[in-house]
Amino acid sequence: MTKTLEDQARLTNDVGFRLSRLARHLRAQWGERLSVLGLTQPQAAILRALRERPNIGLRELSRMIGADPSNLRKEIERLTRDEYVHTPGVSQPGRKATLSLTTKGEAMTTAVVELSVDQARSSFGRLDPADQLALILAIAKLEAIVGIGDHYGSPRGG
Repeated sequence: MTKTLEDQARLTNDVGFRLSRLARHLRAQWGERLSVLGLTQPQAAILRALRERPNIGLRELSRMIGADPSNLRKEIERLTRDEYVHTPGVSQPGRKATLSLTTKGEAMTTAVVELSVDQARSSFGRLDPADQLALILAIAKLEAIVGIGDHYGSPRGG
């Protein structure tokens, strides 16, 4: 069915607008949940990424979570100051600085993951399993189309 220009101009038919609106809503909810832990969304992403990939460098981390390295540096400084992240081996000459979670950081990351699971359950958990899988696959396809690569593995179903 061909849509008229008037149909295409309606916000309710604009997929980009609707995705943006949904993302803003979910990010606001996520930010509220994280504020209880005293974390920002970028900090939570850093902690989760370091759990998946300990001992990675700043550039690899920035690619993994899709953030600018200079912005990440500020968040990492805060996480280091709060003793969630450390840079093992930095004092050794010739060794590339890498980032890892501290024991305190591991515990905080567990709390972040628990919040994430709860948020997913309260929103996406209302979809039946077939719709959840279809959504995950559609997002992965859209990411590939626009050039957002998955720098740490292929799309997973959960």
